[in-house]
Amino acid sequence: MRPLVACLLLFLFMKQKINPPKTGLVLEIGSGDNPNPRSDILVDRYINDNTERGGNIVIDRPLIVADAHHLPFRDGVFSYVIGSHILEHMDDPEQFARELVRVGKAGYLGSPSEIAERMFHWSFHRWYVNLIDDTLVLHPKEQGEPFGELFDYMYEYNPLYYLFQRSMPSLFWVEKEWKGEIKIKVTDKSPLQLKDPQTLKRMVQPEVSLPTMFGMFVSALLSRFFRAETRAKIRKFFKRSYV
Repeated sequence: MRPLVACLLLFLFMKQKINPPKTGLVLEIGSGDNPNPRSDILVDRYINDNTERGGNIVIDRPLIVADAHHLPFRDGVFSYVIGSHILEHMDDPEQFARELVRVGKAGYLGSPSEIAERMFHWSFHRWYVNLIDDTLVLHPKEQGEPFGELFDYMYEYNPLYYLFQRSMPSLFWVEKEWKGEIKIKVTDKSPLQLKDPQTLKRMVQPEVSLPTMFGMFVSALLSRFFRAETRAKIRKFFKRSYV
């Protein structure tokens, strides 16, 4: 009963800005171990290398082995293109964005924010990603992992930290739905104004209501009873890409 309650609460309170259409072909790039249930075709470049994914690749529908900088598809063939946690890996983000717009009419890009990247510091990511107004702004990552996997463990095992992070989703995640074009810019330094008090105050404001925060906290407590296999089954049953 506890996993079911937690599942329902998570679906109620956890939101993503990803809205693939009910009809039309959907492509997912870098689907890895957790493809979106709505995706019709998957693309991955390294099917046997788990260095940059959370587990073994899932191949439960057509999968094309290809380089996302040069996709082997006709122009405009897809109604929607999903790229979740892939932009920060790209060798050439601007070329990658051009390919998405070439093969798709619309889509979704999601990445950890620069703030999250500096805290978690995934060594295999190449870029810090920020969303400034309507533009995805990237700059090269610095070397070094000052905290190791500390924050990964806090997010996984400490419900209070989980709540803290989920209360400010735009501080830790960059999510962008696009249609027709992707505004992207590569710079040599961060666009964040982290020394400006007013900017900092805006960045740390909770983005959810108190009742929602309470529901998230309860769900975070209950979800500790989930095993990875159970989460995978729940995602498949409810056709969601996250739990």
